[in-house]
Amino acid sequence: MNFERAKSIILIILVGTSIFLTWSIWTYEPEYDKFGDQSNYIKIKSDVQIVSDVVKPVSILFHGNGQHFQTSNPVEINKMEKEFSQWSFTGVKEISVKRLQRKFDDFVHEDGSIEIEFSDDVPISLYKTVLNITDKDVPGFSFDRIIIKQKDISGNESAVYFVSYDQEKIYQGMVDSKRLRDFMDDFYTGSYSKHPEYTAETINSKRTLFVPEKSIEVNKLQYYIDNLDIGNLKNALFNDPKYVRQEPVSTGEEYTDGTRLMTINKENYLISYINPAQKDKLFDSSGDLLQKSIDFINDHAGWEDNNYRFAYMSENEQRVVFRLFVNGYPAFNESGMTEIEQIWGKEEIYSYERPYFSLASVLPSEESVETLPSGREVLNQLKSKDNIDFKSVEDISIGYQLNKSLDSKLVTLVTLVPTWYYRIGDKWFIVPGDTGGDQSGLE
Repeated sequence: MNFERAKSIILIILVGTSIFLTWSIWTYEPEYDKFGDQSNYIKIKSDVQIVSDVVKPVSILFHGNGQHFQTSNPVEINKMEKEFSQWSFTGVKEISVKRLQRKFDDFVHEDGSIEIEFSDDVPISLYKTVLNITDKDVPGFSFDRIIIKQKDISGNESAVYFVSYDQEKIYQGMVDSKRLRDFMDDFYTGSYSKHPEYTAETINSKRTLFVPEKSIEVNKLQYYIDNLDIGNLKNALFNDPKYVRQEPVSTGEEYTDGTRLMTINKENYLISYINPAQKDKLFDSSGDLLQKSIDFINDHAGWEDNNYRFAYMSENEQRVVFRLFVNGYPAFNESGMTEIEQIWGKEEIYSYERPYFSLASVLPSEESVETLPSGREVLNQLKSKDNIDFKSVEDISIGYQLNKSLDSKLVTLVTLVPTWYYRIGDKWFIVPGDTGGDQSGLE
């Protein structure tokens, strides 16, 4: 074998080896140990909320023997929700026309019934994802309370009522009677011994409100706060975040891409966003509007500490409001630090306003009990004010007034002060007089 032939053979071997090694690298798939017991691994809590997390009852009324009792306890509300979400509803239909001979209020607040109340009308097209409705076709309607009546439970199936108080509409669905008997045994029986008594007040010919007979003790709370990631919001609200300009302003910062504008108010920990190009509206149904509002906040992990609840919706304005709730009570702040508000445009969100903080940790040493006056005293206070149209009052509730302050280390704190509020339309106001909280503000 001559020298030139030997070189050719060596070169062929080297090229072949190179090709083989390159192919091996490209096709290499390392073997990883499969996860066995994952109980020791850290699990990151998801910030995604579903309908049942956000659209929740705010209170439960029990009517019996001419007396009324109420609770807003989240534990009891969650227990009740879990129970009725397991029922099978059939034959959902409107029965309003059959009840016109009776006073509507008498039907809603009848003795021997449980009244499960929501903040505002809830579209059944959305809430049927919480309930088990077996009907193929369900009529379109909204409701703000679910009512179970002791006297109507008989036979194999009995009626559960969905009521829109403002529209004076009543729908019913049929549920297994045994389920309802067990439900009434668990929640209705003995309710008078577990919950404070409430008194009924007729506001006008179409509305009766219920307020506590006696003074109420509620904890005053103080929290450290955490901040929401502004970057997540910027990426969610601007189509191409790399073209967004940031500029300082007197109250904080502004972000704009030439059309959209996001303002950060560092004084009150608020974000305000507007997209003028979306001013014209595409009118979604109430169910679609509320669903996409929930999805929108899910998309940028914006639920903070998961304490926000559906509070109000206007289909005409394409507007949805979620409110901060603490220990079952709504929270209010005159600057908007307790609300997430969305207004939708033709294709995207038009306006978005919200806080960018969450309640991180409560300060136990700062917890104290506040004694609020009875509901009767609150009613008398409202009636005595010439500047308040008492017959227009639509709700009266205990809530938390949220106030911001700094501690000795200049760390931001928020204080939640129990306070009486009343509602006219979609606006909440502090009850004037000695009813807790700072009397200077309104929601």
